[in-house]
Amino acid sequence: MEEWRMLATDISNDAAMNLAIDEAIFQARIEKAVPRTLRFWRSTRAVVVGYSQNIEAEVNLKVCEREGIQVVRRFTGGGAVYHDLGNINYTLVLDIDHRLICGLDIAGSYEVLCSGVIGGLRQIGVSARFSPPSDIFVGTKKISGSAQSRKRGVVLHHGTLLVDSDLNTLARALDVSEQVMKEKRPTSIKRPVTRLQDETSVKVDIVKLENALIRGFEKAFSIELMPARLIPWEEETAQSLYRNKYSKREWNFWR
Repeated sequence: MEEWRMLATDISNDAAMNLAIDEAIFQARIEKAVPRTLRFWRSTRAVVVGYSQNIEAEVNLKVCEREGIQVVRRFTGGGAVYHDLGNINYTLVLDIDHRLICGLDIAGSYEVLCSGVIGGLRQIGVSARFSPPSDIFVGTKKISGSAQSRKRGVVLHHGTLLVDSDLNTLARALDVSEQVMKEKRPTSIKRPVTRLQDETSVKVDIVKLENALIRGFEKAFSIELMPARLIPWEEETAQSLYRNKYSKREWNFWR
């Protein structure tokens, strides 16, 4: 059976560092230095905006500053999301010509790559479905969103899954100011959301959930996930990206 590397959620809880690690893995795969990879990660309170977004049109910066919520820009597209330790995030890095997505358009690749999360949720008795272009829904509410980047024959696909995240803080952090609304600046479409905790009758254990997601990805992709660690090159690259990019206001607030 095809083997992939699996990185567990024990590296960093800093959203900026987590994005730096994702990009480092992406670069390492481009250089053929690491195998295809699935990574799980979590962040403390942060708003993560898409590469091309206007932060002032997506984020209530006053709330974030007052409440100590980090604001960081990722290198993939898509809309703004809120992270806290009640989320579990995942990252997939594989080649564009891999059998899973070879010949598919971008929309088709999203559906295939989200199927591991859907399979993982099925493992714990939650029925979910893919909702184009890049979301996963339980019933009529969004529980997961994802985004991609493609470069030199490699795809990075990452997404977030709401487990028991603080929805009140999410709402405040992503509630754009009255002035922005008056100016009618374009903002992300806000969809009703749900949490895994709201869809189950028992408290969700993150470790058990991660194990269910591992089984879901293995079954959906017909792979075997092998626990591993970042290689030194990835660690050094991530530290450099963090220092010179993701921790810098020039990157995070450039629009």
